[in-house]
Amino acid sequence: MDDIPVGILIAALFFLICCSAFFSASETATMALNRYRLEDRANKNNRRAVMLRQMLKRPDRLLGTILLGNNLVNNATVAITTIIALRLYGDAGVAASTAIITIVILVFAEVPPKTLAASHPEGIAYFATYILNLLQKVLFPFVLFVSYAAKVFEFIPHFKSRTTADSLEIDELRVAVKASERHIASYQHNMLLSVLELGNTTVDSVMVPRANIHAIDLEDDMSEIIDQIQTCPHQSVPVYEGSIDNIVGELSLRRFLQTKIESSEFAFELTVEEIKNELREPIYVTDESRLLEQIKRLQVANRSMGIVVDEYGGIKGIVTLKEMLEEIAGVVGGQLPGTTPGIKKEKDGSYLVDAKITVRDLNRMLDWDLNTDGPNTLNGLILEQFEEIPHKGVSLTIDGHEMETVRVSGTAVEVVRITPPVKSPQEPEE
Repeated sequence: MDDIPVGILIAALFFLICCSAFFSASETATMALNRYRLEDRANKNNRRAVMLRQMLKRPDRLLGTILLGNNLVNNATVAITTIIALRLYGDAGVAASTAIITIVILVFAEVPPKTLAASHPEGIAYFATYILNLLQKVLFPFVLFVSYAAKVFEFIPHFKSRTTADSLEIDELRVAVKASERHIASYQHNMLLSVLELGNTTVDSVMVPRANIHAIDLEDDMSEIIDQIQTCPHQSVPVYEGSIDNIVGELSLRRFLQTKIESSEFAFELTVEEIKNELREPIYVTDESRLLEQIKRLQVANRSMGIVVDEYGGIKGIVTLKEMLEEIAGVVGGQLPGTTPGIKKEKDGSYLVDAKITVRDLNRMLDWDLNTDGPNTLNGLILEQFEEIPHKGVSLTIDGHEMETVRVSGTAVEVVRITPPVKSPQEPEE
């Protein structure tokens, strides 16, 4: 060392500080790397991504390589600094060199590289891939020793290994989707959030209530039955005898009509027996079951409708794939402006609304945010506020929406006038 010129020592010192900065940046970049984007690139056969993914399967060895290299470089840096200080300033310079090199490493080889790596992890991680892979092979015996030494901490309960590549929990995934709002289309963003909410949404929140069920009573006159078959808005319809609680089957209208057309009986000369021969066993679902489970169940059974029952086995309503899919994609088969069923817009900006409409449908059709945690229908929402049947012309405010009862029967609110809150113009972004 005494024969090496000071200039070469200073050049070596500069090189070691650069190496230290490289290791510091590599450590932060590889740990801050988006694992799902890395997985996507690796699946597309990006060579660096494949290599980096393989190394990240053993993060203990990757970190061992980086930290071992960083410590070797830093120790060499301190040693060379001490030699330079001793030559230039004697024993007095040795004491000051430790403090000086600590500040130099901190300012040039620690904070800035790690800050840069945290902001641009992909570029730095991919750049470092080949070097780290080579070092991992060269230093393998030492890295292996460090890796096994680190496993001692796995015996401590709170230090069980859990890599950042683990599956996301639902709440974490929801946060990730919300954070990606700027990078995906608005409708895609809303659909993804809706899919995540399906796990918490129950059937009774989207079902067609009992009072609104389109069903066929086999005891009705045949002309009425034919009219119901021709005008029913659903692909399938429940069929009962005498009472809706006495459902005898489900009639697939599409298949039934196709059969009648093919047999040249489109004039509908029907009998009760012909209808019964086309019935399928209905699928019953509980009102508190989750939408996601029932969508899968109906798909497996190749059905479009389920009969919703309460805890006592009574018929509570029906749920269709259309209503369930609207929870994800919004209104399916949307109406033309001014023709939304059950909603009529007035010139003053208010809406005349059929109170049998569900709160979720109202929110979906008009982009409102009425509370959906309570009653399912608008009528139920109003009755919950009054705890009795209100009179005609009574006003109230729910979630900022002014409501006035326009038509009331003896048992329910039938028509409501709703004036939504005026939205204040959004301030332009700076």
